[in-house]
Amino acid sequence: MIINEKVNIKITKQNIKHYKSLNIKCKLKDIITVDTLHLQKNSNIKVKVLCDVCGKESLLSFKNYNKNFEKYNIYTCLKCSHIKNEKTLLIKHGVKHQMCLESTKDKIKKTSLKKYKVDNPSKNLEIIEKTKQSCISKYGYNNVFEVPYIKEKIQNTNNKKYNNNYYFGSNDFKEKINKKYLNKHKNVINILYKDEKRNYELKCDCGKNHSYKITSALWHSRLRINSTLCTICNPITNRLKNYKEVINIKYNNNKPTYTLKCDCKKNHTFEITTNIWYSRKFSNTTLCTICNPIGNHDSGLEIKLQNFIQKHNDKILLNNRTIISPLELDIYIPELKLAFEFNGLYWHNELYKDKNYHLNKTEECEKQGIKLIHIWEDDWIYKQEIVKSMILNKLGKTTNKIYARKTEVKEITDNKLIREFLDKNHLQGFVGSKIKLGLFYDNELVSLMTFGKRRVAMGKKLTNDGEYELLRFCNKLNTNVIGGASKLFKYFINNYQPKEITTYADRSTSQGKLYETLGFEFNGKTQPNYYYITNKTRKHRFNFRKDILVKKGFDINKTEHQIMLERKIFRIYDSGNLKFKFKN
Repeated sequence: MIINEKVNIKITKQNIKHYKSLNIKCKLKDIITVDTLHLQKNSNIKVKVLCDVCGKESLLSFKNYNKNFEKYNIYTCLKCSHIKNEKTLLIKHGVKHQMCLESTKDKIKKTSLKKYKVDNPSKNLEIIEKTKQSCISKYGYNNVFEVPYIKEKIQNTNNKKYNNNYYFGSNDFKEKINKKYLNKHKNVINILYKDEKRNYELKCDCGKNHSYKITSALWHSRLRINSTLCTICNPITNRLKNYKEVINIKYNNNKPTYTLKCDCKKNHTFEITTNIWYSRKFSNTTLCTICNPIGNHDSGLEIKLQNFIQKHNDKILLNNRTIISPLELDIYIPELKLAFEFNGLYWHNELYKDKNYHLNKTEECEKQGIKLIHIWEDDWIYKQEIVKSMILNKLGKTTNKIYARKTEVKEITDNKLIREFLDKNHLQGFVGSKIKLGLFYDNELVSLMTFGKRRVAMGKKLTNDGEYELLRFCNKLNTNVIGGASKLFKYFINNYQPKEITTYADRSTSQGKLYETLGFEFNGKTQPNYYYITNKTRKHRFNFRKDILVKKGFDINKTEHQIMLERKIFRIYDSGNLKFKFKN
């Protein structure tokens, strides 16, 4: 129902006939006052409308009012229309919402399987990565809920509604959970709260009829593996006893210490506590406290790296300080003049190592004719297969060899294929490029070289025609394509006729010998680059620029570095880059 009110209207060519038909004297560009009922039906002017069901008042245009009125012969607001829909769905299908129907669920699954090859789009790795990258570019965090000012907003709204920073700590939530669990689980006697953590008191199913207490986390974890819930029949301290490696368990103040057999050739036994067990399992390091002592100078990850290199070349020196004294080389192979440095993110950040620490080591090794390869902790954890393939190549132990003459050069337009190949085979991962050239062996991509216009961060702001940058080159994991780089490079020069090509070699892993064989000339060195350490990974500094930090609410008078230090996010420096140029 429309509420009749007086409204000022300007006379135009479109509405003059309508108002003259109502016997209203008017001319073009006149402003007249009329009732809302006299307005044109197709007018976009908003009028007050009453819902014919609940009587709620709302602003609506004539167009939207007519659409609603023509359907139902009455006007209904959003709430009332939802109630109608719910009633019809209950009568027809026995559910309140269409999303509850199994037929609609199946349709959604089928479409998502066609598009994304998963049941739900949120499970797709590409979508997960895109959301992460967009969050990092906008806020500098992996997740929106980690942003400080968003956290504050959520806490303020929760305080207004529930008198608590978090909804899960509010009395309303506790009451709902209590009702749910007491109705659903017959064994639940009582629900207790300690420091906003929920504990349950349950009756045991065994013949003794005793009661026990259990946390929600332990309840769900035991349900998942179908183990006995009762903490008396199945004590918490024995949660690792089912492992085959466990020989014996000792208890000291109800805290267990496990005796295990080591996997190494010595077959000795060692003791380990629960906390150290889980922390070492999480970081995928050596469990043994004898092979990897708790207070050891070398980390468990570094020991794994040493063991891997030692498998393929047993003539190695460990933690040597005589070659580039007083600096130390973690792993050195004298016959190959090859060294490896393991860089843990915590002990190698700016608090413990200065800006030029890694660069100085690299340059000292170069003076002695030694190639130094820096292995970063996050690369070893998350990109271990790529690192191992690179190490085998440096040791000359790559087994799979393909000759470039047996391959075919193709220009690639499929960005998904490029992204997958670079993420699987290149340490620096995917980067956008204009020209993508691949070598195919038996219709399989085995080598890739990408080019683009020179980037702003790498040189001139305005690039001339014919100036390119070689962005990425890599082979398939554990594969050496002999002559592959030169074949791809020649194809690019012959087909694109570039005037000048620039490229950069990361001094952490390369000395740029490949570019010299391709005909590039050395053109200088860059200063060490820095990254920020978040969530045990190195993030590019571009994501933490001052303009981005200021938008998030940080102090405009402070520098980027000051803001990040206050947030306890520290810098870590690499060895810089070598710059090369090719002139055609």
